[in-house]
Amino acid sequence: MSLFGYPAKVTHYHSGTDEWGRPLPPVATEKAAKVVEEQKLIRNARGEEIQVAYAIHLEGPNAISFDDYFEYVNALGVAIRCDVAHFEVKKFLGTDEVKKVIIYGRPQNL
Repeated sequence: MSLFGYPAKVTHYHSGTDEWGRPLPPVATEKAAKVVEEQKLIRNARGEEIQVAYAIHLEGPNAISFDDYFEYVNALGVAIRCDVAHFEVKKFLGTDEVKKVIIYGRPQNL
């Protein structure tokens, strides 16, 4: 529960769609990430203020959708599942090369 984050192995559950746009079952992928656990208010893409509890930093380009969710075990040994509330794509200055993706999540019960 560090304010600066800690390294963690997260399981990313990404669900695609079929040719008719129906959701497919999610596919699990393990990824190395930095997790920051702190509650804060952010603005989403629609300009609404939302409360988030987790920021998951993934290095490099990663496909993310709002139907995805992440699971990991925090520093206290508690299994956490968080849904995607908002995400940002950070790029290297002056290029289109993706540096990292930050996923802002909230616990499943919020």
